[in-house]
Amino acid sequence: MTTSYNISFLGSPEQAEGSASKKNYRSCKYNNYMVEVVDFDNESHTFEVDARSEAEASEQAADMAMAAGLQVSYCNVYLYVDSF
Repeated sequence: MTTSYNISFLGSPEQAEGSASKKNYRSCKYNNYMVEVVDFDNESHTFEVDARSEAEASEQAADMAMAAGLQVSYCNVYLYVDSF
């Protein structure tokens, strides 16, 4: 099952636009993500995951949600910019 996801940065605009964040954003290093999973009842559930990309973070959170018995409508993925 594929789940759509949206991406946001948690931090200041300067951090999100900085060259350091863009470098690490695309690297294979693990980053800390907060993923808000929204089910078909429009209820949100939050998971924190370490992943290499937004897609991987979304997939991990969706798997965790499904293991908890939730049906995933979509995910909002937030990257902690200040964690670099």
